[in-house]
Amino acid sequence: RRKAAGGTARRGCRAGVAVPGRGRASGGQRGGSMGFTLESLREAMKYMVESKGFDRVLRKIKLQSATPGKVVCEMKVEEEHTNRGGTLHGGLTATLVDVVSTAALLYTERATPGVSVDMNITYTSAAKVGEEILITAQILKQGKTLAFATVDLTDKATGKLIAQGRHTKFLGN
Repeated sequence: RRKAAGGTARRGCRAGVAVPGRGRASGGQRGGSMGFTLESLREAMKYMVESKGFDRVLRKIKLQSATPGKVVCEMKVEEEHTNRGGTLHGGLTATLVDVVSTAALLYTERATPGVSVDMNITYTSAAKVGEEILITAQILKQGKTLAFATVDLTDKATGKLIAQGRHTKFLGN
């Protein structure tokens, strides 16, 4: 097994991400022929944020919906999520782009999380403490070895764009 950036590949995990629901599952919304259900995606995300690692900063994130290649999450900005200016921290924004686009990649037929090779974020406005944000990830293309995603962070109340990320992941061969 390959060692993933920032984690180890362990039994039951791929690139440090739990991948429950592999194979045929009964019931639940199907994410593709691999049988990844909405509930198993929820469990994979829960596994990530309940770890002792960095992803625990996302423990307040909630999965709202998922369709193959598209995931929408919600999070209320709290003080622990902010920079010294009292707005959503840019590093946390980058983490949201990474994690939610990976969730969208998991919710495809291949159900492979991949390893990041490139990520770009454009910050367009600030999110303040108490505001609820939506994080919408869409897989633009999934090839043999690379996947490309876009992620929009928007203010839930106004729809205003807070940041837009682009994420490229290596899927292996």
